[in-house]
Amino acid sequence: MTDLGIGLVGHGWIARAHAHALRTVDRLAPLSRSVRLISLAGRRPDSVEAAAREFGFARWTTNWQDLLDDEEIDVIAIATPPESHAAIAIAAAEHGKHVLCEKPLAVDAEEARAMLETAETAGIVHASGFNYRFVPAVALIRKLVETGQLGDLRHYRALYLQDFAAAAEAGPREAGALFDYSHLIDMVRHLAGEPSSISARTSRFVSESEDAYVATLELRNGAVASLEASRIALGWKGRHTIELNGSRGSVWWDMEDLNHLHVFLADDEREGLGGFRNVLVTQPEHPYLESWWTPGHTLGWDASLVHQWRTFLEAVVEQRPADPTLASFADGHAAAAICDAIRTSSAENRTLRAGTPA
Repeated sequence: MTDLGIGLVGHGWIARAHAHALRTVDRLAPLSRSVRLISLAGRRPDSVEAAAREFGFARWTTNWQDLLDDEEIDVIAIATPPESHAAIAIAAAEHGKHVLCEKPLAVDAEEARAMLETAETAGIVHASGFNYRFVPAVALIRKLVETGQLGDLRHYRALYLQDFAAAAEAGPREAGALFDYSHLIDMVRHLAGEPSSISARTSRFVSESEDAYVATLELRNGAVASLEASRIALGWKGRHTIELNGSRGSVWWDMEDLNHLHVFLADDEREGLGGFRNVLVTQPEHPYLESWWTPGHTLGWDASLVHQWRTFLEAVVEQRPADPTLASFADGHAAAAICDAIRTSSAENRTLRAGTPA
C-alpha cells in the first residue's frame, strides 16, 4: 500500500509538537501504511521553509490551498489560530482529505456546526485536537468512571492556571481564555457527562476578550461541575488539575505530575487502609502503555499527541469510524456551544438551562 501522506497548516510550537508526534507514530508501533510528511503550509516564506526542514516535511508552501489538490496528501492537520480553522477544514473535507484540527474547533458553535456538517457529508475521518483525553492517567480516570469503581458521580472540579498573558510585553490579545482553556470544557464532557445548565462569569484585564472565567455546570446525571481558568495567574505555567468525587471513591490528577493518578476508594477506608493511593500510571496494562517503555519509565505531555494521532490514523488506514476516545468535530462543536453559553451567561447574568447539542 502507498504511504499515508500528511499536510500540515501552521508552523508554531503546537505544529512542531504535531510533527514530532507524526514522526514518532511509526517508530513506536508501525501502521500498515507508513506516515510521510509531505507539505507544510505557512504565511512567511523564510520561516516556513526553515520549519519544513526542521519538522521533516518534503516541501513547503505559503498557500494552504496548495495542499488541497496534492494527490500525495491524504490527511490535513490544522495548527493555526482558531479564526482560520473553519475555512481550511471545510475546504479540506470538500476535497476528500481527512482532517485533524487543533482546539478550539472554531470561534463559535455556528462555525463548528458548518465544519461538522461538511465533514459528515464528505465521509472523512475528522478530529478535534483535545489531546488530554490521551494522557494515560486521564484515560484511566475514564475507565474508573465507566466501570463504576467511583460509584455515582457527585462532583467534578477542574482548574487551569497560566500567566503567559499577564506580562505587559505580551501585548493585547484578541483570543480569550475560553479558547485557551477549551480543554476544560471537553474534559468535563469526556469524564463526567453533559451539562443541563450553565452559570458563569468572565473577567477581562489585559485582553479584548476574557482573561479568566469560572463556570458552574449542572450535569444531566445529577452531578455538579466547577471549572476555573486564567491566563493571568502570576507564577503558574501549567497548573491543570482535575478531581472527581463519587459515592464510592474519588480521583485527582495534576498535569504537572501527569504520570501519577491519586485514587481514594471508600472500601479501603472501611478496611483501615484509607487515604489516597498514588498510582504511577506506567504499567503495561495501563492505557496506551503497551507500546512504550518498561514499568516506571514515565511519559511526557508529547506522548498524548502520539496516542491521538495513532488513534486517528488507524481509522484512516482501516477506513472505519474512529475510536470514541478521539474527539470528533461533533465533540468540538459541543465544546464550542458550551463556550458560547459561558459567554452568554456572563454577559446576561443568568443561568442557561439549554443542554449541549445532540
